[in-house]
Amino acid sequence: MRKSDTTVQAFPQAAIYYVESLADRREYAAVVNYYENNRSEIEGPSGASTANCLRQIAIAYASLNNHSSALKTGRIAQKKAAEEYDSILLGEIFVTMAGSLVQLGEYKEAEKAYRDAESIFRRCDNLEGQSRALNLLSGLFFKQSDFQNSLAALSEALVIAKKLDDTKKIAYMMGNLGRINTFLGDFEGAYKHLQINIDLSTELADWLEVGRAYLSLAYVQIQTGDLARAEENLSKGFIHIESANSQRDKVIYLTYLGELYRRLARLDESEETLRKGLMIAEEIAPSALLCGRVMRQLAELYVCRGNFTTASRMAARAMVIMQELDNKVELGALIKLKAVIADFKNDSEQCRILFDQALGILVESGVRFEKADALLAAGKCASFSARRRLVYLFRAEEFFTRYRINSRLEEVGNLIVELGESNSSSNENSHTRVAVIDSECDYKTASPEIRRFLSQLPIIGRMDLPILLLGETGVGKDHLASYYHSLVRPGGPFIAINCASVPENLLESELFGHKRGAFTGADTDKTGLFVMANGGVLFLDEIGDMPLSLQAKLLGVLEHKKVLPLGSTKEVELDVKLVAASNREMETMVEQGKFRRDLFFRLSGMLFRIPPLRNRKEDIPVLLSQFLKKSSLLDSDGQIPAEMLKIFLEYDWPGNVRELRNKVKKLEVMTKMVAEGDIVELSRSLLSDSDSAKDSSLTERVEEFERQLILEALLAAQGNKSQAARMLGIHEATVRTKLKRYNISLAG
Repeated sequence: MRKSDTTVQAFPQAAIYYVESLADRREYAAVVNYYENNRSEIEGPSGASTANCLRQIAIAYASLNNHSSALKTGRIAQKKAAEEYDSILLGEIFVTMAGSLVQLGEYKEAEKAYRDAESIFRRCDNLEGQSRALNLLSGLFFKQSDFQNSLAALSEALVIAKKLDDTKKIAYMMGNLGRINTFLGDFEGAYKHLQINIDLSTELADWLEVGRAYLSLAYVQIQTGDLARAEENLSKGFIHIESANSQRDKVIYLTYLGELYRRLARLDESEETLRKGLMIAEEIAPSALLCGRVMRQLAELYVCRGNFTTASRMAARAMVIMQELDNKVELGALIKLKAVIADFKNDSEQCRILFDQALGILVESGVRFEKADALLAAGKCASFSARRRLVYLFRAEEFFTRYRINSRLEEVGNLIVELGESNSSSNENSHTRVAVIDSECDYKTASPEIRRFLSQLPIIGRMDLPILLLGETGVGKDHLASYYHSLVRPGGPFIAINCASVPENLLESELFGHKRGAFTGADTDKTGLFVMANGGVLFLDEIGDMPLSLQAKLLGVLEHKKVLPLGSTKEVELDVKLVAASNREMETMVEQGKFRRDLFFRLSGMLFRIPPLRNRKEDIPVLLSQFLKKSSLLDSDGQIPAEMLKIFLEYDWPGNVRELRNKVKKLEVMTKMVAEGDIVELSRSLLSDSDSAKDSSLTERVEEFERQLILEALLAAQGNKSQAARMLGIHEATVRTKLKRYNISLAG
């Protein structure tokens, strides 16, 4: 053989070695340049080495964001590997191609490529490759907001990673499981998996992953209303993020912190934080999800401030990014914001259209928290009828009850009461109310424990003792405070304030009042609630959320029976009966230094823990009868049907008395819509998650759930079957068939 022939034959192999050496050094531009100048020589030979070289070139193209060329080169590599029957290499090529397909928005093709890769690795008993392909497939589903499929793929990948005993992979997957759980509303699962992620990553000294996990944990706490712990975990996460100098993670931190500040009503700090995050995000990737999320939070902030023009502009910018990415969760949230803005502008028709659109997208995405948030926003919206607003609030309440998000549960519960009771009155501040007490105010209970306490109230009223009521959200602390007022100060005012719902910088002024000019923005004198309650009863709800800075002043007011408004030199004498309440473990807060010990002892002159409804089932018939009579749902004999009572007794009532009252209100709305319907059957649909359902067959539980969904859709659509079908994502003929099957006949 001539020397020149030998050189020609040797060139392709040398070229392959050269490309691979460049790829190992991540000199991707050099890889691409060399390939494009020697394409025919590199592509010419068959064999696994050529296929692997082409895969490295495809990776180089992808690293330079030339995904079309990466895909084209990957397909050539796929053909070469298939010719050689090198299955593991073929699986790796499918993974590489799938990555470029994702970037090109070809999600269906990308899913197929990942599944092909997983199948190949499984046949070759390559556990590492199989786990990796499933993990990437989970990420693809997550990107599309398909959280159920994302969870399924990731759970399968985790099982394999555990077989491999790969701690690092397990740690990452636990973090991702926590994030998926968050979107699905499984906050308990999110906490568990994120904490495992933190523990494992700490063992591995992977501090950046530890920081990311703390940020994710803080996000869960922001959504569940545990804002103090969220702030702590954001601080913990930021230490590691800053140390790693990860700008992308810094944007996430600033986005979460900005949202936290907004929820704490620290609006100036929120805007400053989010603006800083947006500036960094625009430098990194102006068209990426990272940037769009900051814009969405800024839009939320401007809505809070009533700056609707700027909010609309910011939401529109975010919308462009989210439409390009087809991110259903963010799109749904942005459309919800547009609906809220339309409501404030009194564009009722546009508002209703946008809310329907937003809820449809969020239902399709499967994400639960954003859907509940949108339902709550729709329930506040004046553009809808009272009936439709109640339906939205009922649906939001079910979510907040199921996941025990007490701060939001109380908000939605109060909205239902306000909407359902037209004779209730309130002043301009939603967190403060001056109650109008019915002359027949009563506290109905069959609980011996509560009855004993009620018998002591007249005696307590003659003494100078505050009352501290403890108990879960919804047990009736506010009603017991109102009843106490009707006994001891029926002719005086009853003033109530929720300390958790008032921003820290406003709470002092709300409680103690201020004089004009006492601080910036104090344009007029303000009478504090203590003074407003003179001669009556002041109810401080959620006292456990009062900032430590105000607790000392409150203690002084209680001890001296005088209050000094901000900016004043003259004290006001007080004659006020005080009732405080909390759903927190106050003794624990005292031990942790989160509540003053001296104030706790001063408040708990008469302490009473109201038992949860599940621990006093004897009260359910009493309360149910009371609420049913008020809603005109009982027959002339006034007797609760035995089967209906059984259904209510077997339910666990996580939302306590408030949930019971609101379920009856929902039952009232349902019976007005359904012309022919047994109240027992409607109750069964209403409480389909009850303990009694656990003994039902899967088919029976599915039917109950389906029946409830159809009823709720019809209620929201005010009986319009076509609109209900669109909300459910099914054909109108299917709705009609289901109505016949479940014997539902609509009124009117």
